Amino acid sequence: MKNLKNGLAWKICAITGVCLIVAAMAWLVIWQSGIGSSVKKAEYYADTIRTLIPEPQGAVLTERRDNNMSTLSIDDTNFVGIIEMPRYESVLPVCADWGNLSDYPCRFSGSVYDRTMQVGGTSQKGQYDFYRDISVGDSVFFTDMEGNRYEYAVTDIKYENNADQNTLNRNDSALTLFIKNIYAFEYIIISCDVLN
Repeated sequence: MKNLKNGLAWKICAITGVCLIVAAMAWLVIWQSGIGSSVKKAEYYADTIRTLIPEPQGAVLTERRDNNMSTLSIDDTNFVGIIEMPRYESVLPVCADWGNLSDYPCRFSGSVYDRTMQVGGTSQKGQYDFYRDISVGDSVFFTDMEGNRYEYAVTDIKYENNADQNTLNRNDSALTLFIKNIYAFEYIIISCDVLN
């Protein structure tokens, strides 16, 4: 009787183990296809924005009366521009409204025109998956919906346990990028200063 119970317990454990492995594999496949979908979606939006805005021209930030940024609506999502990091062949749309962080970078606050814009993203594939390689001196370009292309350089990189407004406002940079590391409980805060 005892051998029968041990044999039954072993079979239950083996079946449970196989079910857990199958479930983990299924979850991994679903997760990978979701990432692939997000990458394609971001590429689609960046390409669509490029075709709908005027030909990008190098621009200089000057004082303006109105610092509101123009938006472009695509599929009921508003965008304020495109952010590029050429060293990493990264071209990403920037959503105008905070909240779509899982799909592509979003403006958290501020405006590019008054040098207060903060843009958040994640370290997932298709966004800032190259976050470990970002270094001081890297070029960053932001193109607005009017075709103005502004050039920045990374001036500082910090690692923080949050990206709240107090943390982001500690630096005095023209453009702040922050990246949620989805593999750790940290945020990478990237300060960028305008080059022209």
